[in-house]
Amino acid sequence: MPPPALPSPRFDNIRSGPPNVLLIGSGAVGSVVARHLAASDAIGRILLADVDGELVKRVADSLRSPKVSATPLDAGDAEGLRRTMDGFHLVVNTSLPRFNRPIQGAARDVGLHYLDPANDSRDPFADSETWRAKGLTALCAMGEDPGISNVFARFAADGMDRVESIRVRDGDTASSPNHPFIALFSPETFVEETVASSRIWRDGAYESVPPFGAAETFEFPPPIGPLTVYSVDHEEVDTLPRFIGKGVQYVDFKLALDDTTVRSLKLFRDLGLLERGPPGGPSPRKALFAVLPKPAELAGHVDGHASVLVEVAGERAGERVAHTIYATLSHRDAFERFGATATAYLTGSGMAAGAILLANGTIQERGKLSPESLDPKPFFPILRSFGLDVHERIRHERTLN
Repeated sequence: MPPPALPSPRFDNIRSGPPNVLLIGSGAVGSVVARHLAASDAIGRILLADVDGELVKRVADSLRSPKVSATPLDAGDAEGLRRTMDGFHLVVNTSLPRFNRPIQGAARDVGLHYLDPANDSRDPFADSETWRAKGLTALCAMGEDPGISNVFARFAADGMDRVESIRVRDGDTASSPNHPFIALFSPETFVEETVASSRIWRDGAYESVPPFGAAETFEFPPPIGPLTVYSVDHEEVDTLPRFIGKGVQYVDFKLALDDTTVRSLKLFRDLGLLERGPPGGPSPRKALFAVLPKPAELAGHVDGHASVLVEVAGERAGERVAHTIYATLSHRDAFERFGATATAYLTGSGMAAGAILLANGTIQERGKLSPESLDPKPFFPILRSFGLDVHERIRHERTLN
């Protein structure tokens, strides 16, 4: 018998049936999350909210579900956020990370559980005790990577006595005949991550890596094959050493970038196109992101594959073991089956899996949580029910003396 749906402190006395969800953001990822939640019996009423009122209405109408409705909402409007949250139990935030704090704060104050796909700081867990004291759960960075990648890392680490290293790899061979430069998730987040310095966890300390540093050729499973990957500033490097334990000595995150993308990113940076400009004056940054294609617009117009892969090496019963877990999806197949790019589908599926496990009460922990803090096993059946094939390979490298 499944555990009961989680209670929300504010609505215990008035609600019946599955919890209601406020889903903020109706772009490429938000649309995927909405589709999954609308199809789940664990979820009650769903309100889709976005600053673009026409977009959110189109997304809601496309789902053809009586439990889905839409409303315009500016995530920067504190009073509007709190007013819209009334009557809900869980907030799922697919907006930009810069809106995490106001949305989290409103959810915490109103008394709602919370989930997002990306952290906005090095230590988003500083107020975990406040959430726990209120009997609330905030599941942070539960998307593809971070998110599915953290679940994979925890699952592999659980089978080891000691963890030596965790290597997270994001591979993509996306290409478009219409767009020489594409970002399959938020262009703003993608550019910020790739042009910034990153960090690697090594021997109990962080070392800084310059932009486009620590490049290597990594062999992804077929049909992707070898790709050049670069160290990128990412949540896994902050959270996995903290929450996996078992003596982990090395953690990195590397993203595949082709030569054209690297040249474009360096050109954006060197020409000053990432500058915000003076208050009230022209903004090169705003102009750049206005002309880049939106991720939702790329669905059906890109070829290639996306893959999230985690390799955990360590010791088990006196042997050195390398456990690799990965999921790969074709962009074309993702569009034909789900109406999204593979990247949006993987990210939205990770978020929806977390939301469903919160809603049906499988996740009982309270406070602010990272995905690797949770039992990973319940995630796998849900991901597979979403049409994602998860593969494993285990290599026994040598017997330890």
